[in-house]
Amino acid sequence: MGNKNMTTPKPNKLRSVTLLLLAGLALVLQGCPKGGSSNSGEQDPEDPEGSFRAGVELVTEGRESGKIDYERAFTQFSTACDIGEEFDKPHARGCYNAALASSKLGRYDAAIDLYRRALSADSGFTAAVQNLTVALLSAGKAMDSLPIYESYLKANPKDADMINNYAGALGEAGRYDEAVEVIQKLLFDNPEDTRAQKTLARIYFLAERYRMSQMASANALRIDEKDADIHNNLGLTWLKEDNEEAAVLEFKKALELEPENLEANMNLGLIAVKAADYQLAAKSFQKVLTQYPGQIEALIGMGIAYRGILEMDSAIEQYDKILGIQKCQETALLNKGIVQHLFQKKYKDARKTYATLKSCNEANSDVEQWLARVDADITEEERVAAELAEMERQLKELEEKAKKKAVELKAQIARAERVFLKYKEVSQDPSWAEVLISQLEASQFAIESEDFFFMEEQGQYLDEFMLEYYRYALVDEEGKSLVDQEEWTSGAEIEIPEPEVTAEGEAAPAADETAAGDGQAASGAEAPAEQAPAEQAPAEGPSSNEDSGNSDGGEQSN
Repeated sequence: MGNKNMTTPKPNKLRSVTLLLLAGLALVLQGCPKGGSSNSGEQDPEDPEGSFRAGVELVTEGRESGKIDYERAFTQFSTACDIGEEFDKPHARGCYNAALASSKLGRYDAAIDLYRRALSADSGFTAAVQNLTVALLSAGKAMDSLPIYESYLKANPKDADMINNYAGALGEAGRYDEAVEVIQKLLFDNPEDTRAQKTLARIYFLAERYRMSQMASANALRIDEKDADIHNNLGLTWLKEDNEEAAVLEFKKALELEPENLEANMNLGLIAVKAADYQLAAKSFQKVLTQYPGQIEALIGMGIAYRGILEMDSAIEQYDKILGIQKCQETALLNKGIVQHLFQKKYKDARKTYATLKSCNEANSDVEQWLARVDADITEEERVAAELAEMERQLKELEEKAKKKAVELKAQIARAERVFLKYKEVSQDPSWAEVLISQLEASQFAIESEDFFFMEEQGQYLDEFMLEYYRYALVDEEGKSLVDQEEWTSGAEIEIPEPEVTAEGEAAPAADETAAGDGQAASGAEAPAEQAPAEQAPAEGPSSNEDSGNSDGGEQSN
């Protein structure tokens, strides 16, 4: 786990070794020349200086207010650059400042182009050369930076700083042999140049020639044997070779040189943090705290180490110790807030910590960003909580609806069964009964699932099936409907007529009471069986009873 978002102590002796050689080149806005006039009155549309001055004023105002509007500044500076080229009044500073504003806005390709235009207007513009090469290196275009260095050094062959940077750029471009040759020439002119020795060590480090890097550091030590930075550099080289023991030895040597040097002790801890070795980091920071129990930077380092090993409460304790010494110690407040915010997810506690930091230093622009982030997280947390509460409410509501739907579906099942019972004597395909059984089983399964939507869907399927039953099963020989579908769609109770029962002791009907209509008597016992035309197949013609009525009278039953 890295230390992303955490603020760490910044001992210069470590940073001078680990940072890129060119990082020290400042990107500084070029202001108005001394004695320049103020930007008053109407601006000459053909004068780039007016737009340039307007841009400088915007930057100056932004610095005073704590927020520079780089977009507007870019517009003014790029206008100065464009006007200068259009009217043959080259304005190198306008192009340069437009490039810088463009870099601030993240438009790196545009920045590179504008730096080139600045140099086209003034080939001796050293700051533009430096920033252009830095921009190219930052964009991963080290090879493109080399011709610029070479052109500059052709005109300024004695500029030791640019020679040193050129060698570093060669190293970043992978041209290690040439880089070594350039830096060695510089060292030939000035063998005591410690910075050049460190650059040489860096080039060898990039080339993965770690032993040579160590040798360059050793040469630097011969120049200044008390330089703790060089031992730190050696330690980093050993770490690259996975020789942690040797690395720690170098860090210890640095401490031997300056046993009370805070940076030397902190370096060991910071290297361990960078390597995610939080146990080693804690040990290193504790060495400082043993001698200086109130040493704030060591307490901050311990807080980071505890956070790295996921002991968040212990990390908070370290920051609280610092705040007990200095209630407005900004790094401790910020790191404490970050632990509460990002790792413990205690958003409201984190907001209180950030608010304390803001009250301690109103000018701290970083805290505004953290406050905005934690406010957004609080809002999101509340939104999620509200959504969960709404989901719980909906689930309860759905449970109630499911209970009601189960009752409705059970009633629907019962009605379907009664319909089939009522019309069982109607001639129909047996498959209708089979499908009914399937529908009833599916409906029962839906009820047991207690899923409202499942039951609702199955209820619709059952309803559609029953309508099909009325439409296609309950029909006569000609396919005409025997029963109105409204019986089902009305939702009314399905009534089944009671079967007629002959009273006990009642005499059989007399011959003249028969309903045959042809004067022929029929046996009372046989009549029900012979009067079931619905059970006869349509293709078989007249019923058996009709046949009996047309037969010889001597064949009647007594």
